[in-house]
Amino acid sequence: MTVEILHLDSVAELRRSAGAWDDLWARSAVTYPTAQAALVVQWLERFAPEAEFRTVVVQSGGCWQAALPLISRRRGRFLTLGVQPCNPWSSAGDLLAADPPAESVFDALVDALEDLPFRVLVCDETLLGSPHWRALDQAFLRRRKKTVLRPRYAVGRVEVRGDWEAYQARWSRKHRQKMAWALRQLARQGQLRLELLSRLPPEDVGRCLHCGWEIEDRSWKGKSGTSVLRTPGMEGFYRRQAELLAERGQLELAFLRGGDRVLAFCFGQTAKGVFHSVKTAYDPVWAAYSPGQVLRYLLLERFFREPERRAFDFLGPMTAAHAAWRPAQTTVARWIAAPWGGWGKWALQGYEFWRSKVESRRSIFDFPFSTLDFRPSTFLTPPPRRDPPAAVPR
Repeated sequence: MTVEILHLDSVAELRRSAGAWDDLWARSAVTYPTAQAALVVQWLERFAPEAEFRTVVVQSGGCWQAALPLISRRRGRFLTLGVQPCNPWSSAGDLLAADPPAESVFDALVDALEDLPFRVLVCDETLLGSPHWRALDQAFLRRRKKTVLRPRYAVGRVEVRGDWEAYQARWSRKHRQKMAWALRQLARQGQLRLELLSRLPPEDVGRCLHCGWEIEDRSWKGKSGTSVLRTPGMEGFYRRQAELLAERGQLELAFLRGGDRVLAFCFGQTAKGVFHSVKTAYDPVWAAYSPGQVLRYLLLERFFREPERRAFDFLGPMTAAHAAWRPAQTTVARWIAAPWGGWGKWALQGYEFWRSKVESRRSIFDFPFSTLDFRPSTFLTPPPRRDPPAAVPR
């Protein structure tokens, strides 16, 4: 395969190349809709307006085959990092590659990364086991370039194809009983129903989304000042992100209603048949009856009946509430590489040395992705059972 390299050196160039970018995203294995060009641009304008933006693109026959977006971060006087555009508020840029990945494409991508002014690459949302990230890591190893891999957390995903009753049989007896009890208790408050808004006009997004943020703000996040409404600029960021997704038919807002009350809310992003649960919140008045889990129950039940659905992705770090649904697990890791060698190679060696001093787990260097099994037991340990209150709050 004959390949050539393109460089996108500004957000303006990314905007102009949005069509080719989104076509590559559609042909890739990446399911996050925020990896599309307009959503990446929106993230950059909000969180990294002053950062240098660089993307290496590998194309063949005029068709894009791979792209890796990076932004600059300074560390000290001599070290410039190329960082994956993402943060705890939102994912954005991901490694895009035509599926299945071609070895020659990633060899060309690694060679082209040497032309960037970044001594070290840091990607905090590497999915262990994903074909495109594995192919990139192996291409670095073929060039005898140093890489370091640090697992960060596990993410759960439930495949929603098959029989709903058979899937329920995989749950623990305790979880089945708890869901049946919670459904009965919440149904006493009035007609219990799932409201899934999948085709919202962009002009209605802000109003519906604000209702969900008000629910989140009534929880512990509001008291601690970390809710969306209490974080400057975040409501506007999510509103614009949701409007862009709504224009593409990729926004889904889910509400659990009991009579005229809103008990729980989920901000979802759907692409390629995968529902990504970005944020879930519930009214703390009803916390004893697990309204957030009941909302997930009703969403999963519905998705099993809809043939176009593929999976329910919990998106964030695995919790006991996620583990109760028996999801398959993928590990999110920090992947670090030194494309140049030199200063970058020494920086990685120093990083490994100091991390080994403060961590008990061993360094992960030159380990193939397929041989790394990382399933922290703490993610799978449910909290102690608490007896429900005697009466339903009114």
